Amino acid sequence: MAGKRAGLAGERSGLFMEQIRILKEMRDADVRRGRAGKFIRPRFMVWENVVGAFSSNKGEDFKAVLEETIRIADPDAPDVPLPAKGKWPLADCWMGDGWSVAYRVLDAQFWGVPQRRRRIALAADFGGHAAPEILFVRKGVCGDTAQGGTAGEEAAAGAGGGAYPEITRSITARFDGSPCIDRGPNIVYVNQNQCGEVRTGAVAGTLGTNSNASGRNAPLVFDARGNGDGKTACTLTGDHQSRVTDYTCLCIESGKVRRLTPLECERLQGYPDGWTDIGPWTDSAGKLHKESSDSARYKALGNSIALPPWKWVLKRLCACYERDATMASLFDGIGGFPLIWERLNGPGSCLWASEIEDFPIAVTKYHFGG
Repeated sequence: MAGKRAGLAGERSGLFMEQIRILKEMRDADVRRGRAGKFIRPRFMVWENVVGAFSSNKGEDFKAVLEETIRIADPDAPDVPLPAKGKWPLADCWMGDGWSVAYRVLDAQFWGVPQRRRRIALAADFGGHAAPEILFVRKGVCGDTAQGGTAGEEAAAGAGGGAYPEITRSITARFDGSPCIDRGPNIVYVNQNQCGEVRTGAVAGTLGTNSNASGRNAPLVFDARGNGDGKTACTLTGDHQSRVTDYTCLCIESGKVRRLTPLECERLQGYPDGWTDIGPWTDSAGKLHKESSDSARYKALGNSIALPPWKWVLKRLCACYERDATMASLFDGIGGFPLIWERLNGPGSCLWASEIEDFPIAVTKYHFGG
């Protein structure tokens, strides 16, 4: 639903129906093994896409995503109504007999990432009502008559929204998709001693992480919307439509703009250093690439996820199931979801991951085996 905006008919987004097929077949196989009810696997699904999915095909594509997801649990579910003018709210929830589906817009900048990276997060619980518990932060219990949220907040489920009358109404989400708590400003540590030195052009200091920068880098606080001290700017609006040119930062002392390095992009999105620097690799046609080029790394990172908001989602999902749970990742990119999952659940808890592009496949295989 991104890139050339081909909708569900496009190569990548057309794979959504393959995802639905695979989920149904996995669940059917589990039923034949004797499982029933909430014990049928997979019980949970998490889906991620750019916010352009809301408007794709005048809103019809996202309508199809919701309907197909709901019908995994309830094949006879009615159609999801298309909102007025095809404009989907930024958060909503549907519940039925023993299942729930919820979605909301998450913006990575509110999880400490210096980047306005807005993504749709959809969670489905095919065996219970945990979906809204995964994605939303409650401000009160049902029936709470306290004064509503401050300006800039809206109900997660709009009045009249949803395919079923049983919709969570006491959940709120900020208009920008951030959690309903104040996470404060984003912080990036810049080595000011190096910033502005001329080597091969203006060179800004390497962007560090909070954990390893303490004591050697001076902190500069700004947010990804351009607010701050007037001396610092860092844009990482890298998206499916603009993967490379937006990976830039403004050097503090020289006032010159330069492109962030792939290493800095990895750090800013939460990946370990060198995650996409896998050295020589072989594509699906058998061609050997002697190195992991910067262009391939930029493209892969631009199409990947920023880890912090998705770690938040998966941690909340982990609180909803019995232990010893496993996961599989469809069309994942460079292994971001398996990386988060195995950090939370241990090595080997991600059974498999898939991709359709050669370099991301190579990155995923490098870190997770065959």
